[in-house]
Amino acid sequence: MTRDDFWTLIDSIDRKSLDAGNEDAAIEPLQKMMGSLSEPDLEAFEEHLSQCLHVLDGQVFADESGESSDSDDAFLYARCYVVAKGRAHHEAALKNPKLMPKTLDHWCESLLYAHRAAWSDLTGKDQSEWPFEASVSYESGSNENLWPH
Repeated sequence: MTRDDFWTLIDSIDRKSLDAGNEDAAIEPLQKMMGSLSEPDLEAFEEHLSQCLHVLDGQVFADESGESSDSDDAFLYARCYVVAKGRAHHEAALKNPKLMPKTLDHWCESLLYAHRAAWSDLTGKDQSEWPFEASVSYESGSNENLWPH
């Protein structure tokens, strides 16, 4: 799966539902598309997602995340929202951190699990057994280059 393939999958997200704060409904079309992917593609999705979230993991982005800047998890879910909005929005937010979501209504935690659910369906294993680890962490505070030392 290429980066373009990743963004094509992200484009299947229902942005109207996402903007209305219904992240589960927003992710549904993506979840359906993931059902046809192979295990290596699902792993590649995790890698691309981790990379996209990692580059938004920094103090300047947290400072612009309004209510979501109060906790690591909330900040992660706000970054997921930026990715779920699509490539153009992600790239714009990288250049202009003021585009980070300001309210708790603009989260997309569900984005973290769509590919793992598809993997579970494909393999018959529980999502907790997901074996792949991306080359970078998407956890808040893991991008040491973007946080003050």
